[in-house]
Amino acid sequence: MGKLYDSLLSGTSGRTGRIVVANVSGNEISRVRPKKRSGQPTVKQLLIQNRMKKCALFMQSYRGYACKYFGTRMGMKSSYNLAMTNLMENFKINYADATITPDYPMLSFSKGTLLAPVPLALNLATAGTLEVTWQDNAAGNTERENDFAQILVAIKDEDISMFVENAAKRYDAAYTVSLPVNFQSKPLHIWIAFRTEDGETASNSQYAGTVS
Repeated sequence: MGKLYDSLLSGTSGRTGRIVVANVSGNEISRVRPKKRSGQPTVKQLLIQNRMKKCALFMQSYRGYACKYFGTRMGMKSSYNLAMTNLMENFKINYADATITPDYPMLSFSKGTLLAPVPLALNLATAGTLEVTWQDNAAGNTERENDFAQILVAIKDEDISMFVENAAKRYDAAYTVSLPVNFQSKPLHIWIAFRTEDGETASNSQYAGTVS
């Protein structure tokens, strides 16, 4: 991929032969369009493709949030790209066994400079209710007390997650998640992050643990 300066094609997009020109976030780039695959994909290629599909499905519930609150753009990499990179790196492929296994504690859904949460406990009070608690670590700072908790819940070994946005305030120190039927009676993984009341900044997400 190349970046174009003072291009004759400036302000345009499209392709000529195998050369594709596009404008990405104000940057005009060129790339060579890949050739169509002539044969069947290898086992390795299928695993890589399947990992991409799994990551996209996993992020589906919080994609809108990640597009705003997963770090800041780095060159041509958007917040979405950074969030997807985190998933791709931590959905581990075992080529020998032809398996893909998420490293759940290493997965993140939020990246930022806000004061991070301190998860405390998880409890399945009933099959349909998950109690999540955290420390009110605002230390009397009113702005931090009013940060909104963001909670992500995922089913172990399944490619789906559910996202609860603005669940409670930091000072509440607890929230009860109502689990849909397809999340009940299954091992769950949980993460927490905070976002400011004005929506300007978010924290790193923290892995809270697992319950079953």
